[in-house]
Amino acid sequence: MTQSVAAAATPVRIENIPALTTSKPARFATIMVLYFLQGVPVGLTTVALTAWLAAQGATPVEIGAFVAFALLPWSAKLFNGLLMDRFTFKPMGRRRSWILAAQGLMMATLLVMAALAPTASDIALLSGLCFVLNLCAAFNDVAVDGLAVDIVPNSERTAINSVMFASQSAGIAISSVIAGSLLMSGDVTTTALVLASLVGVASVFVGIFRERPGERLMPWSTGTPSPECLERQQDAFWPIISRVGRSLFNRHVLLFLAGLAFVQAPFAFADSVSPTLAVQHLGWSSEAYSNLRGALNLIAAGAALILPVPLVLWLGLSRAVLVQVAAVAILSTAAGLSLPSWQGDTAFMIYDGAIYALALSGTITLITWAMRICNPAVAATQFALFMASANFARSIYSANSGFVIEMGGYSATYLFMSATSVIGLLFCLLARVGDEQLVTNHAD
Repeated sequence: MTQSVAAAATPVRIENIPALTTSKPARFATIMVLYFLQGVPVGLTTVALTAWLAAQGATPVEIGAFVAFALLPWSAKLFNGLLMDRFTFKPMGRRRSWILAAQGLMMATLLVMAALAPTASDIALLSGLCFVLNLCAAFNDVAVDGLAVDIVPNSERTAINSVMFASQSAGIAISSVIAGSLLMSGDVTTTALVLASLVGVASVFVGIFRERPGERLMPWSTGTPSPECLERQQDAFWPIISRVGRSLFNRHVLLFLAGLAFVQAPFAFADSVSPTLAVQHLGWSSEAYSNLRGALNLIAAGAALILPVPLVLWLGLSRAVLVQVAAVAILSTAAGLSLPSWQGDTAFMIYDGAIYALALSGTITLITWAMRICNPAVAATQFALFMASANFARSIYSANSGFVIEMGGYSATYLFMSATSVIGLLFCLLARVGDEQLVTNHAD
């Protein structure tokens, strides 16, 4: 009896914790937490701070410029992918050293923000700090995407993409609500410290899982590189560039890149248009908007978990894309035409929530296709190319959103979103998204 109690009280040894390649629960839990953490800088930048700045009198043009600059690092993911496919600390796996480094730098940036304590009038300083914060998150994102392509079986990829985006939406939602409430007192220092603590605690959790059995847990631990890491890690830039370049010399890939870029307008709308529409046009407080956006992101997270897998199973990937993007275009048109007659806040909340949820679910479906046609040997670079196209479009839309509002009002932004969604859908159809005959050609 005494021996049984003693055995039960014995703590689990780190060496006995399963590696990501050998445990589906460990894979899903780790990727969920890492994508949740990516939502922290996005929620702070695109929801809490934009609403706060709008409440302090910043113009739509200023807020659009702030968001565009702060999110610009997400457009440089191709460069990040090249570095990761070329360099890594092999004893810790292909991606894990990059992930832990990015997490540490994200926490350090938040601590610097807490120490500098910028005010609403320091928009340039806020932009710079958020730029660095999103740079860390973008490195983390590329590493996690590369990890997923490396270790997640094909049978799990639609589900893992749903988990990824749902977790990121949850991270955006929770960080938005926390930061929005704390910023109501004007206290950037407390906001940054709380978010830094959140990042630190979650990073400890993901740090206990190795990529593959036998690898090092930390740089000073014992362990050896896995055969997969030694085989797939590139020793020069040219083979990476050559393989990725070959994938671009295909009209279907180019059309897909264009389609993915055009369907990003709903996210730019949520980043740069919704805050001023709610705070300056509809009269919301910054905290109320942050809470709404947090709730809508949780709803979108639920949609991301529930919709993509059954839609792909029932309709096939191509029809699933068609249904979701078309729905975004129809709702955006209806919102733009009806906005002048809106009474109260109900219409804004319904349209904003439905468009964002459908856009997120549709993007997950498209990203599943991007993952399918990636070559595992250069996955970080190739997948980053797809995502860089989407993120650069998002920054461009944000940068110009204020000018669209000044020229045509908020109705014009909804109609613009509808038009870009239709164009993006046409490009995706021309790219033959979902055609399994193309997978072997691209993933060689």
